[in-house]
Amino acid sequence: AWTRRWGEAKHKADYGRLVLTPGKFYGDAEKDKGIQTSQDARFYALSSRFKPFSNRDKTLVLQFTVKHEQNIDCGGGYVKLFPASLNQEDMHGDSEYNIMFG
Repeated sequence: AWTRRWGEAKHKADYGRLVLTPGKFYGDAEKDKGIQTSQDARFYALSSRFKPFSNRDKTLVLQFTVKHEQNIDCGGGYVKLFPASLNQEDMHGDSEYNIMFG
């Protein structure tokens, strides 16, 4: 289950709820499932740990895919690469990070 790999932060009590779904349009309902925001006008905070690595003298490539299905005026998504010391449950907008894009 995705919830074993990904952890939702609990820093704010009013973070939105994330669900696993193929969304409104897809090729294969099972294969195209992804993590989706379920409530409009909410903040979301989701993180996953991975093994430490070094890209010294190598190119680092980070990639994520977003499928926007909502028709809203503002909003967006981004990715932050945090240091290993991050407390995932307390992650929030002011948490220290190394790289951010989106």
